[in-house]
Amino acid sequence: MKRFALTAVATVAAVLLLAGCSSSSGASSPASPQQEKSAPGAAQDGAVSADAQVVTTGWVSISVKDPGKASASAVAVVEKHGGRIDNRSEQAGTDSQSASAQLTIRVPEDEVTAALDELKKLGTVDSVSISSTDVTAQTTDLDARITAMQGSVDRLLDLMAAATDIDDLIALESAISTRQADLDSLKAQRDLLGDQVAYSTIDLQLYSAGSVPAGGPKDFWGGLVVGWHSLVAALNGSLVALGVALPWLLVLAVLAAVTIVIIRVASRHSASTPPAQPTPPTP
Repeated sequence: MKRFALTAVATVAAVLLLAGCSSSSGASSPASPQQEKSAPGAAQDGAVSADAQVVTTGWVSISVKDPGKASASAVAVVEKHGGRIDNRSEQAGTDSQSASAQLTIRVPEDEVTAALDELKKLGTVDSVSISSTDVTAQTTDLDARITAMQGSVDRLLDLMAAATDIDDLIALESAISTRQADLDSLKAQRDLLGDQVAYSTIDLQLYSAGSVPAGGPKDFWGGLVVGWHSLVAALNGSLVALGVALPWLLVLAVLAAVTIVIIRVASRHSASTPPAQPTPPTP
């Protein structure tokens, strides 16, 4: 009975924490000093909200005289603007293939425009594609769930510190381990999304002048690189969406399992009940 009561208290505490955080997730958080400074610009018609979380991705194809030298110049431009190079590959020219270079560039979101302007000066721009995705809702949801899960873990730790029964300690330790794993997973998703917001991702394709038609990669390998990076970006977005939907799927699965058990118990009870014997006719 003691173990049941302790477990019930922990469950109720977790539910209350989740409900409180869910109800407060729609409220706006206090603006930071940087957000307050940018408020006048955000108030203009068509401007993006100062606290909006936006993921910017894109790719640029440029024809240059020497892709190798242009690649080194591109690295210098990115580092100048506080960015980094996640991937870099270069192909020397051959009789059947022109020289080229591909770079995956990560640039702080407030430096994207300036960095792109300098990169375009490396040669002749064949094509540019830049897109932005608002992930404010996903970010807010993850923050609320992290806060609720952290509160649940802290509450269980307090209960564990006050518990004296060995069975209660084992049960609480198991519950803490499960919730801590969920909390770590949520934090990893939030960190990934935060990195995508803070650093825009640009795929830079550099080709020898005259060797690439405007509008896309010049060969199979160039297309493969662009396709690979697009796949990675899509998978990252899918993982974030899956993390948001997973708790709801688990709740639905539990409800479905309970329904199936009830139906089976009812069916067995009906099958075990003997049929009524008919009354013999009166002579």
